[in-house]
Amino acid sequence: MSSFIIPSNKNKYDATNAFNDLDTVHWVQHNNKSVKIGDTIYIYESKPTQKIILKTTVIERDVYNYHINDAKYSVTGFDFSSQGPWFTLKLVKNANVNVSLEDLHNLGLKGNIQSLRYLDDAIAKAIDVISNDTSELTSVKLIEGKKIQFYTARYERNSKNRQACLNYYGYNCMACGFNFERMYGELGHKFIEIHHRKPLFLQNKEVAIDPTNDLVPLCSNCHRMIHREKTNIITLDELRRKVLIPYTNFD
Repeated sequence: MSSFIIPSNKNKYDATNAFNDLDTVHWVQHNNKSVKIGDTIYIYESKPTQKIILKTTVIERDVYNYHINDAKYSVTGFDFSSQGPWFTLKLVKNANVNVSLEDLHNLGLKGNIQSLRYLDDAIAKAIDVISNDTSELTSVKLIEGKKIQFYTARYERNSKNRQACLNYYGYNCMACGFNFERMYGELGHKFIEIHHRKPLFLQNKEVAIDPTNDLVPLCSNCHRMIHREKTNIITLDELRRKVLIPYTNFD
């Protein structure tokens, strides 16, 4: 199955509420021949947010009978039932973390989104990672043209790796030197987050981890800063250079 992205203007049509209330919505098809039933279409809100807001799937195409009553979502009162034929799109999910136009450009998409556009598989996977991941500190980065790496904190399946990292480095943040126990006493005893230095590719198989080279302890603030830009992760050395007031000497 293929993935596509299509623009929507909230000042003309309230797509978010339409899909959430109705679950299925007709969308103008024009002369498109490439989109197939089962394909994914991401709805990109060009105004006012410039972000992906919805993920949908195509359940019908070449629809000439506009049978879904969504007139109240037309902000300007325009009659969208006059522009057939249409796709019928079914809501898959709302974007938990909206993917911006800048994110899409960083992932390799060229230009603006002014009409239906094809997305290659790597970009579509990256969009799903970003939109799914609100707490696990995953970042993606485009390298070597269309090749995409995934950096993640989701290596905790093996607690031995975490402990081996901590046995080697200790519980001080390796970027700023912060120590939770020193600040919070017993509450912070043996608390620290672990960052994965190297990319984990999006695949369902075991990945060999070297706890002393691939993992590093970071405080929550520094960990968030490394992953702040979802599509442009920075290295530990880069983060160290950005720390203005080191907590203590970590060496």
